[in-house]
Amino acid sequence: MRNIFLTSIILSLFISISRAQEITGGKIHGLIVGDYFYKTGGDSQPFGDSLLQFSRLVPKDFQAFQIRRLHFFYDYNISDNFFTRFQLEGNDKSLEPGGRQGLYVKTAYAEWKNIFNKSNLLVGLIPTPTWSSVERLWGYRSIEKTITDFRNAGSGSDMGVQLCGIIPFSISLNYSLMIGNGSYQKPEINKHKKYYAMLSGNPIDKFSVETYFDFEPAINNKDITTLKTFLSYKDNSCMIGAEIFQQTRLKKDTATGDNAIFGVALFAWHKISEQFKIFGCVDYFDPNRLSDYIGFYEYFFSVGLDYTPIKKIHFMPNIWINTYTDKSRHNRKKEADIVPRVTFLFTFN
Repeated sequence: MRNIFLTSIILSLFISISRAQEITGGKIHGLIVGDYFYKTGGDSQPFGDSLLQFSRLVPKDFQAFQIRRLHFFYDYNISDNFFTRFQLEGNDKSLEPGGRQGLYVKTAYAEWKNIFNKSNLLVGLIPTPTWSSVERLWGYRSIEKTITDFRNAGSGSDMGVQLCGIIPFSISLNYSLMIGNGSYQKPEINKHKKYYAMLSGNPIDKFSVETYFDFEPAINNKDITTLKTFLSYKDNSCMIGAEIFQQTRLKKDTATGDNAIFGVALFAWHKISEQFKIFGCVDYFDPNRLSDYIGFYEYFFSVGLDYTPIKKIHFMPNIWINTYTDKSRHNRKKEADIVPRVTFLFTFN
């Protein structure tokens, strides 16, 4: 009840401010993502410690309508060089104990544009460079996350400071350098910080290349390092992308073992007409490359059709499939999770 009351106050404040946006330079925008789904394949019981929505929460033969993602933004331009943003998010992991949809603060930051030539400074709870550009090019976060996000190898925002922009005297070579708590939207609980770096560019027209690195020392007695590369081709009618990442967790004592999660993803979309697109993605995931017998290899597939009757309204019939292959010699069986869905996306501003 307290969260609902707080959310009502915040939204009322947003509405009152937006009425004065011609004077203040403020703007409200957001999106709503939901589905009707029916889980036709998968174990009758949720799958242990799996992090995937339809594996960990949804038993076989279950069907429902759901709101899977909510975003509310309030942007305010203080001047030509200073910008602020406040963002609330609700998703399939932000449910209250009573089962109601919850909201939390996803970003809250100020941006100093052109602090020096072609570079911006962001301070606060800010978007990380971990997958923001990949997600933007993929364009179908409403269907599923990009693989680094999907496999829980980071976060979309963190409390800290970031310098980003175009490297001076380069040919459109973009960079991002960030220092954050590494606790993401939660309060910091240790003295260690997380360090992020990203470099991207367009070596050939319509082609882009991105390399990414982050490091966080001594979290649960392990140093965590993430490396990622992303390649893409995009024009007005199609997009093809490939992403590969590895996150290594090296022990600092003898009580715990090393771990390295690894994934490769391919994704694409093609524009058929002004109202129709087709899209699809496939990824391979190993929960620990340093072990030949622990866990399952996982293969994820999704394909669908995007129908846009009018701008900002999308209806997307699609199918969500995650399959499992035992890494050990025991040939354990895990039934594939198969979930046909009709997904909707509404945006507003």
